[in-house]
Amino acid sequence: MVSHNTSGQMLGYLYQVRYALNLLMSSDDPSYQISIEKFDDIAFDKEGTPVQLIQAKHHTTPASLTDVSTDLWRTLNVWFDAISADFSLLDHTDFVIITTAGVPDNSAAEAIQNQKYQKAYDRLNTVAEDSTNKTNAKFYNKFRQTDKNILMNLVKRIKIISSASDIVNVEKDIQKQMRYSCKPEHVSMATERIEGWWFRESVQALSSVDPTITTQRQLHSKIYEITRQYGDDNLPIEFWDLDEIEEAELDPKDRIFLEQLRLLQYKSRSLRMALQDYYKASMQRSSWLRQGLVFTNELDTYEHRLKDAWEHAFADMEEELKDYENPTEQEKIKAGKELYRRVMDYDIRIRSRVDASYVMQGTYHRLANNLIVGWHVDFFEKLKHLLEGVNEQ
Repeated sequence: MVSHNTSGQMLGYLYQVRYALNLLMSSDDPSYQISIEKFDDIAFDKEGTPVQLIQAKHHTTPASLTDVSTDLWRTLNVWFDAISADFSLLDHTDFVIITTAGVPDNSAAEAIQNQKYQKAYDRLNTVAEDSTNKTNAKFYNKFRQTDKNILMNLVKRIKIISSASDIVNVEKDIQKQMRYSCKPEHVSMATERIEGWWFRESVQALSSVDPTITTQRQLHSKIYEITRQYGDDNLPIEFWDLDEIEEAELDPKDRIFLEQLRLLQYKSRSLRMALQDYYKASMQRSSWLRQGLVFTNELDTYEHRLKDAWEHAFADMEEELKDYENPTEQEKIKAGKELYRRVMDYDIRIRSRVDASYVMQGTYHRLANNLIVGWHVDFFEKLKHLLEGVNEQ
């Protein structure tokens, strides 16, 4: 069982990642780049020089950034170390605390927010000199050992965003920023996909030796890519990178389309590709229906269009085979392969901007699975027993 403390830490990490996305979306300077756990919890930098070091503090219960707050002193300690490594940070970097905690009246944090820096320093200095708090003792000690001018310069560059949105409300903040990029009914879905992309990018960055950075331009590009899929002439494509499925994982009634290809003596690689297209198209179809992005009549119409195109090609094949007095099985297989390649090369889209090939190809396999279309000239006679077996179930 995950302990309350551990779940709180996990929420803290997730909060850090989600808030970073919110910050990047709302940044006024498109030249800034954002990173997680490179310079600080979160940091904005410009051409490699940090301009904002950000500590994110999340609480699941009411909290306060008092003068003896461990959040406050641990943060100062992190920044003491950063400054000790690079004093120039005090010339060009803002030090930011974003916390769900409130700021009490007449506190150092309130003084900082009100730009009363001398008062803030005096209160912190009093705590460092007089407090007996053991948890913060090493932080107080470092404060006392640090030059006063450095401390004053640091205090002047601190910004505190208190009572910040918690991890749930940050998502709402992100949705607000997404609301003008797509129709209202699609904002939630588009936000989920942006967050999914952002979390994958963050995991990849955190897993690399040299944490990567993300620019606002990259984010804008991704938002545009995703939201344009929710237009009237488009649909989201979500399963390009779906894990491969094995034939044995399909119910026997869902493997008939593979038997269609085996009639043409297609082997493992072609069968595997068809299997993946069929699976992706099925998943995509279910997803669109689940999200209410399409209705069954549109899918039915699309299948009718595919069938119509196939019927013309199939009729051509039948005519060509009539040139043979008694076509052999190999001649039928050759003609079937030509038909299959011709049909699979079609570019018939459910909507004009849905250009993922697996949608059409997988839908053709779906039709082939029901023997509505086929590739071998005798496909129905050869395979109808499979369909009869399904209908008897």
